[in-house]
Amino acid sequence: MTFVRASLYVTFFFVAGACAPSRVILPQGSGIAYPAYASLFDTVVANCRRVRTFEAMIGIQGRGTQTNFSGRVRAGLAKPASIRLEGLAPFGTPGFYLVAAEEEATLWLTRQGRVVTDVPAVDILAALTGIPFGPGDLLAVLTGCLVPESRPLRGRSVGGWIVVDLSGGASAYLRLMGNDYHLVAGTRDGLTIEYGGFRRGMPTVVRVFSTEPGVGRQAGLPIDITASLSQLNLNVQLEKSTFSLQLPMNVVPMTLEELNRAGPLRVPLGRQ
Repeated sequence: MTFVRASLYVTFFFVAGACAPSRVILPQGSGIAYPAYASLFDTVVANCRRVRTFEAMIGIQGRGTQTNFSGRVRAGLAKPASIRLEGLAPFGTPGFYLVAAEEEATLWLTRQGRVVTDVPAVDILAALTGIPFGPGDLLAVLTGCLVPESRPLRGRSVGGWIVVDLSGGASAYLRLMGNDYHLVAGTRDGLTIEYGGFRRGMPTVVRVFSTEPGVGRQAGLPIDITASLSQLNLNVQLEKSTFSLQLPMNVVPMTLEELNRAGPLRVPLGRQ
């Protein structure tokens, strides 16, 4: 997967009334102290902690307030805070590019000739998805680490689960699958993250849904997005140019406020 030569197509197909699959039910109660929580957690997240760069094709399905959507996104991420997102459609002209190499990001809406620049990547990602993740957070979530630089603080056993509380307020939920424990769910920032489809210890399905009102840019918006990962490449060399764009001269600036008014996954993409 070569980002510097790939063309970008973004389409989200909106349909009405589809039902989302049932969500994971997390254990409740204080449980029993689990003394080996730190070593178990470190073992479970050892693979994702080693990820420096990440490439994948991501199939996205989700639900907003009244709308269901699906689409495909090509993603490239690199530590500590670099990102490139592209979308794919069966045909049509390019939709948008989102890149960031440090804190500041650029979003180019190619069909409208609009561009958002010089704002934090976390703000653009929140406007597009409703989820307040920066590039480092997104990398941690997609690779199964839940949070970057995670540090276990305490652990307990609850009904067949091992629950590990992490620094920063997140909690990881571990379950035995076959002979190994996996991080199958977690909570952070008013969201629940659910993992599945594990291959070589890495998840291939990541579901993010809101568990508290007002999470994201629009208060009360229910977030429920599932990402299915394929064509996964880890720790490959990504050129510096991957995380930059050459904009045409005729683009028109767009403010973050205008982008937020468009709403999560409602950026106007034009006709196919």
